[in-house]
Amino acid sequence: MPRTKQQVEAIRQQRVMQILDAALDVFAHKGFHSATITDVAKKAGIAKGLLYHYFGSKDELLYHIVLTGMNNLVEKFDENHDGVLTGAEMELFINDMFKKIVDNRNYWKLYFSVMLQPDVFSKELMQKLKDIYEPMVSVLIQYLKSKGYPNPEMEYLILHALSDGIVINYIADENFPLDAVKDEIIHRYIK
Repeated sequence: MPRTKQQVEAIRQQRVMQILDAALDVFAHKGFHSATITDVAKKAGIAKGLLYHYFGSKDELLYHIVLTGMNNLVEKFDENHDGVLTGAEMELFINDMFKKIVDNRNYWKLYFSVMLQPDVFSKELMQKLKDIYEPMVSVLIQYLKSKGYPNPEMEYLILHALSDGIVINYIADENFPLDAVKDEIIHRYIK
C-alpha cells in the first residue's frame, strides 16, 4: 500500500532531523573545516547521495543548524509576544536559556567555533541571525529601561557579552558553576 502524504512528510522530517543531529555532532567534535559530508552521512547512517537530496552542501547544513538553534533559543522570549517583557517573562527566558545551554552544548561549541570565521560565518548568515534576534533587542532594551538602568542600550550590550562569556566558559570548563551564575543573572536583571 502506498504511503500517505502525511506519512511521507513524517519520514522526510525524521530524516532531516537525523541528518541535522549527525551534522551537529560531527561538526562540533571534528570541526567544521575538517568534517566532510561523508562523515555526516556515515554518522547519520545514510548514503551520501541521500544527504545531498536534503541538503545541497556542508554550508547549507551549517546554516540550517545555526539558524534553527538561534530560533530555538529565542522561542521563550516575551512568551505572550505582546512586545512588553515582564519580570516573570525575563526569568522564564533566563531559565530556559540556561537549560538550552546545558541541553545543547554541541550547538554552542559549534556556534562559537565558527562565528569568528568569515569564510564560514558569512555576512548573509549573520544577517539572518540578526533578523531572528533584532526584534528581541528592542523589547529587552525597553525592559531594562523600565527597571531603571540609566543606559539600557549599554546594559543590553553588557548582558549580551556576559551571556556569550558564560556559554564559552561553560563549554571550556565542565565544572563552571552554571547554576550559581544563572541565579546571579536572575538576581541582577529581575530585581
